Amino acid sequence: MTVLSRRQLLRYGASAVAFASATTTLSSFVFASDDEVTSGDPEPGVGGGDVEVDLTIQDVDYELIDGSTVFMYAFCINGAPPRIPGPVLRVREGRDLTVRLTNLSAHAHGFQVPGMSGSAIDTIAPGASATIEFTVGKPGTYFYLDPMFSPVNRVLGLHGALVVEPDDDSASSGAKMPYNPADATAAIQALFASFGASSRFPGNRWNESREKIWIFNQIDARWCQRAANGEIDAVAASEFANDFRPRYFTLNGLCGIDACHDKDTCPTGRIGEPLLLRCLNAGLACHSPHIHGNHVFMLSESKGASGVISYNSNVIERDVWRMESGTIQDCLLPFTAPPDVPPGAWPPKQEKFPLRYPMHCHNEISQTAAGGSYPMGLVTDWHIDGL
Repeated sequence: MTVLSRRQLLRYGASAVAFASATTTLSSFVFASDDEVTSGDPEPGVGGGDVEVDLTIQDVDYELIDGSTVFMYAFCINGAPPRIPGPVLRVREGRDLTVRLTNLSAHAHGFQVPGMSGSAIDTIAPGASATIEFTVGKPGTYFYLDPMFSPVNRVLGLHGALVVEPDDDSASSGAKMPYNPADATAAIQALFASFGASSRFPGNRWNESREKIWIFNQIDARWCQRAANGEIDAVAASEFANDFRPRYFTLNGLCGIDACHDKDTCPTGRIGEPLLLRCLNAGLACHSPHIHGNHVFMLSESKGASGVISYNSNVIERDVWRMESGTIQDCLLPFTAPPDVPPGAWPPKQEKFPLRYPMHCHNEISQTAAGGSYPMGLVTDWHIDGL
């Protein structure tokens, strides 16, 4: 089987998906956000109605940063190439989301949005299809995933982000925010009200186009091979977790330099253009993301299988934050002047824009790939492009 370059978009015809047992070779340079399904919006958060999507589940050979390939599962949407993570689904709160699923994998799978009532499909046999319709709940960030043999199928590729936009996105000050006033705490509303209206955060207010989605995952090639051999269809979660030894640590399916050069992963903007980071940890490792050049403000969080979102009443400014397995966190990257710049040295004269800073994980092993290739692990850049 020919392995596609990571930099080559996957193209396939009907013959590649004609049989449930067919395996597609998937480049890790195919990005989840290239295919985003919204409620008819020209950009996030504008208008919107009910959403219907057609998803398929497929077996793929996934190319990693060192050129090796592993067997994984992937979602694909509306006939587009498969993606790991799956394509972003974006719906307005209170609207109906209809998902029509076809399982082209050689293995049985399921579907669920933790935190959304009535969103689960327990089992879809190989070659079978199923449909689920449910009303989306509170604004925020959610996983959609395969809950079968949890967390096995999720970690092996069947996960993606569902973003629920608020119907009313205005704080009491009139500032836009990603939640509605009934849910957002006073501290969250005060933070968004301060952007563009205070000396601490000069510049612009946040707007809904200023957003990135970061999905963390890890890959253990041994378990991928066992899945390819059909050995994990009933494996115990404890066995998987206790013998999970990842050698690849991904951000939006990418490692190292690939993530640093991905426009859908790397935040960019000018001073005074705050950006929302929606962070989801699909893997088993506990991560500690750390951003150089700015701190982030923690807005909301959900943990584990419940998917229930809590909105922070104390919005803490963090240099490093903790992402446990299955955790989802929204945080705000303010795009302010770097706090360690000496007084009188801003704007910069010797260092020219763009100013480039890394985001990396403080879990040391996650900075490597293939057992020691540094820094080809969980890392990306962010850029300050100017004043």
